[in-house]
Amino acid sequence: MSEPRFREPGHHTAFGGVLDYRLDKLQQRGLISGDWLDLGCADGYYACGLAERGAASVVGVEVDGELIARAQALPHPASVSYLLAEGETLPFDDNSIDGVLLNEVLEHVGDQQATLAEVARVLRPGGHLALFSPNRWFPFEGHGARWSDTRTLWPRPVPLMPWLPARLTRRFATARNYWPRELAALTSAAGLSVVERAWALALFEQYPWIPGRAAAWYREHLDAVERSPLARFFAVSTFIVARA
Repeated sequence: MSEPRFREPGHHTAFGGVLDYRLDKLQQRGLISGDWLDLGCADGYYACGLAERGAASVVGVEVDGELIARAQALPHPASVSYLLAEGETLPFDDNSIDGVLLNEVLEHVGDQQATLAEVARVLRPGGHLALFSPNRWFPFEGHGARWSDTRTLWPRPVPLMPWLPARLTRRFATARNYWPRELAALTSAAGLSVVERAWALALFEQYPWIPGRAAAWYREHLDAVERSPLARFFAVSTFIVARA
């Protein structure tokens, strides 16, 4: 069966504390410097966040013209700019970018291998890819499910859908999800060296059915949860750091 071509963007993660939580992971690892590309930049909040945390310049790339217009309309540093382009054909020279952020985007692109190959092409030697994509150990499919390209089956997170065999869920999926080793293997196959495979935990800021006190306690103890053997089940995304 041919691979489905996902084009619809998923829900962005630039809400509540998630943006700071994810960009802090890059900053703690000393990754944010030089010229960055935010591939699949949506409204531009992460592009601005990268600039605020030390990137010399940031280009946000997006396939949706409406999102580009919204990003350009928001206040942003002079070092941040936006381009309309596809990840499979990036309009940048070889070895011209120091870092690429691919945040909850790979699961939506038409050709994931071509997109990662383009990332590898534009990265300078020693440059880094910071990749966040859905973790199949997390027991909810956050993108919902669909009957077809035009009909939604269930718009809310679907329990246990990621744990089912892909051959059963592919028909209803609105985006891909990945076992952590699978995502690392895809990255390596593009010619990038995987430096670290880690987690990005769910902060449960958009799950109103979780009791508020329980969610608050969980967020207060987030560091301990990340260090626990159960972290994979609370990690909504796998976090890959790779080097060119």
